[in-house]
Amino acid sequence: MLLALTGFVMIGLLMYFLLKGKAIPVTLFVVLPIIGALINGFGIADITDYIKSGVSTTWGMAALFVFVITYFGIMTDVGMFDKLVKKLIKIANGRVLGILLVVVLVSILGHLDGNSPTTYLIVIPAMAPLCKKLNIRISTIMMVCTATITVMNLVPWGGVLNRQSITLAMDSNELWHMYLPLQICGLVCCVGLAVIMARVEVKRGAGKIDVVDEAAAKLLRPKLLWYNVLLTVVVFVLLFTTKLPNYFIFMLGCVFALVVNFPDPKEQEARLAAHAPKAISLVATVLAAGVMVGILNNTGMIVAMAEFIINILPAALAKHLHLVFAFLGGFIGLAVSPDPLYYGILPVLIEVCGNYGIPATSVAIAFGVGADSCFTMAPVITSTYLGLAVSGMSLKDVMKTNFLPHWIIGLIMIVFGCLIGTIVV
Repeated sequence: MLLALTGFVMIGLLMYFLLKGKAIPVTLFVVLPIIGALINGFGIADITDYIKSGVSTTWGMAALFVFVITYFGIMTDVGMFDKLVKKLIKIANGRVLGILLVVVLVSILGHLDGNSPTTYLIVIPAMAPLCKKLNIRISTIMMVCTATITVMNLVPWGGVLNRQSITLAMDSNELWHMYLPLQICGLVCCVGLAVIMARVEVKRGAGKIDVVDEAAAKLLRPKLLWYNVLLTVVVFVLLFTTKLPNYFIFMLGCVFALVVNFPDPKEQEARLAAHAPKAISLVATVLAAGVMVGILNNTGMIVAMAEFIINILPAALAKHLHLVFAFLGGFIGLAVSPDPLYYGILPVLIEVCGNYGIPATSVAIAFGVGADSCFTMAPVITSTYLGLAVSGMSLKDVMKTNFLPHWIIGLIMIVFGCLIGTIVV
């Protein structure tokens, strides 16, 4: 009981302080879980082991952020995306809707591998300069991109179905065929979101080309365009075709980008210094998130919270437990990393719902869609911070702008699944 209550209080305080801007994520991710673990009687030695376990899962992503932020910062500085931006402006003819539909399409294609970091790296750095040029808020691009990512995340080789297929002891491709109608419904919703947000952006003056920043113009390297394009292609080829660590690939990219574009060591130092503040902040946040992930996963707090909810539900709702957790899934997905979700909570739900004749696949699909709907802004998932890194947004701002539309899309998919019988009511 105490373990579950501590978890709810901790998550509640985390969201309150984040959304109110009363504390930075680093402080919350370190202090709250340690206090929670101490309250529940865990010793310093245990907590230390949990922290080591959690940080070991995030340090590689932290190292990646240093060089991803620097690399794409340099590419933006030297104007590598300018040609693409001009081409897209010409194609869209200043139409904001055309740009947002391109975001949906590129996000679909970029996420065919089920890997959200790849999608962020393909979509956001290319679209950010275009946003600036056409006065479209980067938050809108992120909203549409991440909504599409959540829907495309339900592919058979993605994290959700891979984990669920293990829990259900069935083939992930077979499970995906059951998800597919809901996934199509979700993609239609993403197009609808793009249409709505295009109207919002146009009303606030988007579509008009901004004046070029003279200070930024001094950093442009138009004569080195093809070198920078080729270097970026090589970086992505290495990412997709080799087993080299991602952070090492971008480390090499940064070195070759700096040396060729800015031969003067003083200029190289200046570029590193220009992008350092964002890198330091995000790296600290990711490493601190490892503390929270390690403690939440290893203390059993997550499963205790799920069991507490199940035990306090009225009997009338017990037979609809999968729908209750599907409805709450957006909130649960914010606080719980994928492994505890599908290896810890899901088996408990399947067992309880099985007593009322609800098929395990219905439970998995309802919970999977709900929990997946908001994972792109979850503080406990490291890929969230890559999206923040390349967009320049804060976690608080992403939560405020993205949670409601993402959660609604998830609910629409769940209702659609109930209507067509994929999810048994």
